[in-house]
Parts: sequence; structure tokens; C-alpha cells
Amino acid sequence: MNYCKLLISGMMVLVATTPLFASKLKTWHVNSASQFADARFENAVVSNQGAVRLARSIKPLADGKIDASQVWDTIEDREGNLIVAAGGEGKLLKLSPAGEVTLLHEHKSGPIFSLAALPDGSIVAGTGPDGLILHLSPKGEVKTLCETGENYIWSLVYQPQAQAIFAATGPKGRILKVSLEGKAETFYQTKQDHVLCLAAGNNGLYVGTDKQGLIYRIDAKGKGYVLFQAPQGEVRSLLVTPGAIYAGTSAPTKKRGSATASASSITLASIMKESPKEAEKATVQVSAATQPGSGENSVYRISTDGSVREIFREKAQMLSLLLVNGKMFVGTGMDGKLFEVDEATREFAEIARPDAGQIMKLLRRADGGIVLGTGDTGSLLTMLDGVAAKGSVLSEVFDAKLIAKWGALSWRAEVANGSSLSIALRGGNTSEPDATWSDWSAEMTDPVNATFAGTTCRFAQYRVTLKSDDGKTSPILYAVSLRYATANQAPEVTSIETPDVDAGPQKDPKKLKIKWTAIDPNEDELTFDLFIHKDGWADWVRIEEAFGKSEYEWDTTTTPSGIYRVKVVASDRPDNAEGSALTGSRESNPVLVAHEGPRVTIKLLAVEDGKAMFEATAIAPLARLSAASFSINGKRWESAFPTDGLFDGKEKTFRFSTEALGRGSNVMVMRVRDVAGNVGTADVMFSAAKK
Repeated sequence: MNYCKLLISGMMVLVATTPLFASKLKTWHVNSASQFADARFENAVVSNQGAVRLARSIKPLADGKIDASQVWDTIEDREGNLIVAAGGEGKLLKLSPAGEVTLLHEHKSGPIFSLAALPDGSIVAGTGPDGLILHLSPKGEVKTLCETGENYIWSLVYQPQAQAIFAATGPKGRILKVSLEGKAETFYQTKQDHVLCLAAGNNGLYVGTDKQGLIYRIDAKGKGYVLFQAPQGEVRSLLVTPGAIYAGTSAPTKKRGSATASASSITLASIMKESPKEAEKATVQVSAATQPGSGENSVYRISTDGSVREIFREKAQMLSLLLVNGKMFVGTGMDGKLFEVDEATREFAEIARPDAGQIMKLLRRADGGIVLGTGDTGSLLTMLDGVAAKGSVLSEVFDAKLIAKWGALSWRAEVANGSSLSIALRGGNTSEPDATWSDWSAEMTDPVNATFAGTTCRFAQYRVTLKSDDGKTSPILYAVSLRYATANQAPEVTSIETPDVDAGPQKDPKKLKIKWTAIDPNEDELTFDLFIHKDGWADWVRIEEAFGKSEYEWDTTTTPSGIYRVKVVASDRPDNAEGSALTGSRESNPVLVAHEGPRVTIKLLAVEDGKAMFEATAIAPLARLSAASFSINGKRWESAFPTDGLFDGKEKTFRFSTEALGRGSNVMVMRVRDVAGNVGTADVMFSAAKK
């Protein structure tokens, strides 16, 4: 039978048979970012505090006409054109303010990685794997400015004080100083393989490298200082402000939901050759709660006093940084997310998720607009001031484990004027929604009176719809709660552990510890009734009622000897109403209770040379014999052993002799113990004279 029925248009549809539902109310509650990990977002994002809101509004530039696998870099020229370094394909493109795309140059040898603007309005571009620096004049003419002799020009920066271009190169870890006429010289030689990024500041150049995660400052005379060594191996992005230097790391990480990174992605890690060098010594310590784990990358703030603080961490590569109005924007890969970070509070939110693998460039235009350059696939996007008009969050499928009766739906949100929020529900009895699931319920907007009442099914899912009427205001969702009760299932006593007296002596054989385990499919609280039954009895006798523990000490001195079984009955009554509670039980293996000691008889066999020889028998009615000893004339006890050497039965014969004794009368006492702790004794008077 399909139990899933929905309340549609206010009419309750009843199933043909109604399961008995547990009285204990449960809640599916979602209020943290981690609980949204398996949700599907469309034009909506969630912060690290678990707040869900509409994503920032993003639209493509050039109507998607940027035909490239990667946008490595982009800058804005004096006329407001965007100059784009694109490749794999090695294209140098121009995007006019009107949206027209022009191919300025096609570098057939490989990608164009980096761009920098010169004072006269011209632009230089760095390539790989041939290590050229190209010159783009204001008129759009392209020529080779410098053949560097390196393989990769990862980053370019023009420094007015030096009136020179500085180039970050690989795989020999050099920083080149290139004059405006194209003459190149080594400005600084690192001990790393690749210099990945450069940024100019008042105190010199700032440099990020691969392999050892080093960040350098290099003064005007070419003297280098290591400011910080990041725990991650690659420093991919740098941003210099008057108060601090920000660095983003990009140690390789896996794309979420897949075993490896996208095969079509052209990442630095896949291009660079791997030949590790010895790192320069760096002693700066980072202020962070924990060290980054595998696949985690960070944004670090290096203040002017040299202290370092981690302000953001995520399982993604930190490919681009931009600081606007006190907020740090971070573009990442391999999932292509854009984050906004509040440095003061360390609160952050994912504010956009373009359909691309990496956000490789963030650019603030002269008019204040923000441009995103992406890779896998390559595109140019602009982020608007407002938010998306509509977005949604589709929750993971929630499994109640059993057929459940669903009830009230509630949520906590801020819905300001100009925005709206609604939630719809559906359910079914398969782990993946299919045609057997119900249709979506009506959109519910009242968190006080919303309900899923009338529904019985195992699985449920909700959909949140967020809307902004003015394009500026987003509703904010903080928590969702859905109440339910599962169909009541009987508890199960899964095991009973009773002492095996026959296996060996117990610490206190008259007080037996009974242990058991029990489970309840509804996770109800359980109580236990304990019963005992002796072989030959007609009924069970209850010795404990509504017991709250799963261990019981049974004082067997209150019961007669015999072979017993223990029965444990579990009840879910604490969480269910009278008449709807269910029970489950289990019986133990046989348990021995013995109170009668062994019967012992002694026979004097002979006296030779003052030594008396005896034969004794011991018979226990129920329990195996475990020990025997004798004493002569009240002296110390001497151990006695069965003739076959083994205490392995309830009846045994013993033969033993005493030491030489005097001729007077003597008394011998023998005691025999069984495994139940019972003792039997016998004694005999004898003379040591020859019999």
C-alpha cells in the first residue's frame, strides 16, 4: 500500500488503514550551513551562519560571446574597454562598453596568463610556454616587447617608482625587471619553482610562490624578505592595501562531488612542472584556531607589524581577491563560488555561484562595477548591486526511517517589504523522488499555521522559494522545522547476558548480574519488566517492574534451587499513551541456582608408618564441584584433588594420605566446594596406630 497521501486544497485524504503512530514527537530541524550541504541551490546562497538568502545578481557580458576555455586575466583601459587574456586558446580580446568583442591577437603557442597597464595607456601581456611579454598599443597594435627566456609569465605589474615592468616567472622562480624598451634582467631569484603572483606596494613588491607557500617582500634594491610561509603549498593571489597585504592560497583540491578535478580545467598545478626546492626560512606564525586540513585553502591578512591572521578558509582554491567598501570578495575554484567576507567578524557568505569551475579574476571598474572572469568555461560576468529576482533551495530527502505522520511546519526568517518567502512540501516512500511521490503542496507563507498534516510517508522534502520584488531586498531564512511521529514499532530485546556458573567461580555466586540490550525503532525511551521461570513451574514470576536500567543484580538467595530462565520485557510506554504502547521480550539461556552443598563421605583405608590413607566421595546435586581440602586436628587446610585430577563433574572420588601422626586419636575434616559457592563437609575420628 502507498501510504503517502497529501492534504490538497484543504481536504484531508485518508489512507485505507491507519498505522498506530508513536506519541513521541520528533523534529526535522535545519539551522546550520552544514545541514544545507546536500541541498540544491538556484540563485540562492547560504552563509557560514546558516542564513539563506538570494544570490547577488550576475549577468554575462558580451552575451556570452567570449569563446575561450579560461579567462586568466582582465583589465580596463582608459576608454572603458575590457582587455581579456584568454586561453588555452591564447587569445587577447577587447570587450567594448557596448558589448562588442574584438580579437586583438591570437597567440598560437599557448595561453596568455597576465596583463598590466602602462602609463601611456598601452597594455603588456605575459604568455606561456614561450615566456613572451607582448605589447598592446592604445591603437590595438600587438607586438613582442620582450623574449624573456623563461617559460611562463604568471603575473605582471608596472611599478611607477622604478618605471619598469616586473614579471613573475616559472619554472626557475625568477622575478624579472623589464624596461619599457623591452630589456629584461633578473631582479630577484627565489628558491622556488614558480612565482605565481605579484602586487606593488609603497614598500616594494610583494610576491607569492608555489611549493613552499612563501610570501616575499622585495625592496627597491632587490633585497628579499620572507613575510610568511603559508601552511598550504601555493599562494595564488595577492592584494595590497595601505594597512595590510592579503594572500589567497590555491593548494590543489578536489572538486566536490567528484573523485578528481575537472579534466577540462587548465589549472596552474597541471601546467607547472614539479621539482621542489628548499624553502627559505620563514618564522612568522599564523593566528588560526586550527591548521588547514587536506584540500582547505585560506585567505591570510599580513599586517604592517608582520602579524598574520587567517580571515577565511574553505575547501576551494583562492584564485582572486577584491576589497570593496570594507568587504573582501574572494573568487574560488574548483566550484566557482564568490564569497563575501567580513574581516572584523569573520562571517562570510557565498553570494554568487556562476556556472563555471573557477573565478579567476575580480576587477573593480572605473564606474564601480565588479567584473568576474571565469574558467571552465571562460566567460566575463558583471555583478550588479542588487540580488536575483527569484531563487530556490531544494532540501535533501529526509528519511524518517519508518512510515511517519507529518504535522506542523515552521520556519524562522526575516521577510522585509519588497521580498517574500514560501515553502512547499512533498513526500513519498522511495529514497529518491519519483512518480510515486506526491505533488508539491501549495506554497505556504505563514510559519505559524503551515502544516503537512494528513500526510503519512517515510520520506519528505521541502522547497524554499525566495523572491525580491525590488531587486535589492532579499528575504533571509534562518531555520526550518518539520514535526512528525513515526508509526509505532515494538521494541526489541536483542540480547541477554547471564552468568554461566558452570564456566567458573563467580565473584559472588549468590548475586547474579543480568545484562541485556534493547533497541526501539522509534527511538522511544524504554522500561523493563524482569521475570524468572524455574523448570517445573507453571508460570513466570515477575521480580522487577518498570525498571529503567539494562543491568540487574539478581539475589538468588530469595529463590529455591533449580534451573531457571530469565525473561526481559521491554516497553515503550514512557513515550506512548496507554493502549498504544508496545512491548518486546527475550528469554535467556538456562541459569543455575544452587543452594545445597555437596554430600561428602570419608573412609579410612589404612594406616602405615603413622600415615593415614583415606578415600572420599563428594556428590553435588546441581553444580559442578570446584575445590576440595582437608585438615588434620584443626591445622592448616591441605588441597585434595580427584583421582582423575579434574574438577569436571558433580561427583568425584578422592584418595589422599596424611603426614606421619602420633599414636593418639586424630580428627580429619574434609570440605568440598561447588561452583555455586556451596560447601559440603564430613569428618572422621581415627587413631594413627597401625590398622
